Amino acid sequence: MKKIISIITIVFSLAIAAVSQPPQAAATPEKPAAVYADLVKKVAAGDTSVDFKAMRMAYTETDDYSSYGMDSATRSKMFQLLDQKKYKEALDVAADELKTNYVEMNAHIVSSIAYRGLGETAKADFHKAVYLGLVNSVVVGVTGDSAKSAYTVISVPEEYVIVSALGLRRSGQALQNENGHKYDVLTVMDPETNKTRSLYFNIDIVWKGYDKLFKN
Repeated sequence: MKKIISIITIVFSLAIAAVSQPPQAAATPEKPAAVYADLVKKVAAGDTSVDFKAMRMAYTETDDYSSYGMDSATRSKMFQLLDQKKYKEALDVAADELKTNYVEMNAHIVSSIAYRGLGETAKADFHKAVYLGLVNSVVVGVTGDSAKSAYTVISVPEEYVIVSALGLRRSGQALQNENGHKYDVLTVMDPETNKTRSLYFNIDIVWKGYDKLFKN
């Protein structure tokens, strides 16, 4: 797993700062499920200029959404297959996840690396672009250094992807309530400087999902 994390950091993290979200039109009054389906259709057709934040937010209102994100056992299997260079098998796992959760960042990471390993550059570049679009929809415009500038995530696994994408290492995690909002505060270290700092993630959406799940 350390090998994969290293690959991900090298391949993806340096590109984040250079990619910015394009100006987006005002949201339409469509139902969230329809908005999500339409955006997925556009991206799958090759349009990586869509509003990825709108896609992520719309996904949280669909029946397929889970605050837990991709099943942890499935995610581990996917990365293990990638580490073993079983690229086609890893792609099968990723593709199956993307059928119901196209905003799953880890699945796009694996797809990009696997396609690269198979020599399918265009497909590798496509999934990398989608991954960067999703990541930037979280980090652009905020710093994560405080509750006021927290990263808004729709699942806890998204937090870990963001930490890795920023080239940081996670060493601690705590739940914090502030002004009626909930935050995961992660202690992270910059491996280049060995300095630690806190990153704030707004998890109101995640918590809402937990409440809904437990009430059912």
